[in-house]
Amino acid sequence: MANEIVDLVKATPNILGQVYGDLAKPSVTAVGKALGTVFEFSTSFLLPVKLLNEKFKLNFTKRLDEYKEKLEQIPDEKQCEVHPQIGTPIIEKLSYTTNDEIADLFTTLLVNASNIDMVNTAHPSFVSMIERMSPDEARILKYLRGKTEILYCTFNGNVLEGKGYQTLASHVTLLPNEVDLEFPENTNAYLANFISLGILIDMSSISKVDKTIYNKIREKWGLKQKESQLVPNIFKSISVKESFFEITDFGKLFISACIK
Repeated sequence: MANEIVDLVKATPNILGQVYGDLAKPSVTAVGKALGTVFEFSTSFLLPVKLLNEKFKLNFTKRLDEYKEKLEQIPDEKQCEVHPQIGTPIIEKLSYTTNDEIADLFTTLLVNASNIDMVNTAHPSFVSMIERMSPDEARILKYLRGKTEILYCTFNGNVLEGKGYQTLASHVTLLPNEVDLEFPENTNAYLANFISLGILIDMSSISKVDKTIYNKIREKWGLKQKESQLVPNIFKSISVKESFFEITDFGKLFISACIK
């Protein structure tokens, strides 16, 4: 067994042969050209040894197939070799990523790193950013492609005495209505994560002139019903603060690189 592992490590550049067997297929050859140098660096995480595990091999083969299918959509003359700085960590993450939505972010980033016209979008930091995301956040990212902002309202109950207020609901958006989220109650946590990653910035002191979305948020939250329930018995009034999250230039680059 020990000799077998040593031989596998030495044969790392032939990883495609371990996965596909037939290296003569044009699609497999294209993967080899794009990821050849990446696989040479893969001894850092002992991929050949991991491929001895059948369950691991099945998952890795599935991810490599997904990448191969995306690569086939790029004309041959536009395909390029992936730099190991970005390709090696992506291959490592893909080797154990079982969630399809997260894997899709990785394979899209990898295929853009294989495309002459898109390689400039494939920033190395994007790999670790994807690793810090949940499937729900991947769904939100797909929703955000082509958009520039997310509008929100914060609802405050103004106290009966004095000038204070109590926040009744903060940063309410339409995301739970427009994106199929597994845990919609975590929406604000997802948005906070996007802020920490530099994808969004909270433009808290600015609002949009067009009130269409803000009015929809008011209706979704049930402002009129809550006013009838809480005013004037508990609160003097309910005020609404309108603002939005803006997608940063860095965020736009991330979305274009990881969402197809």
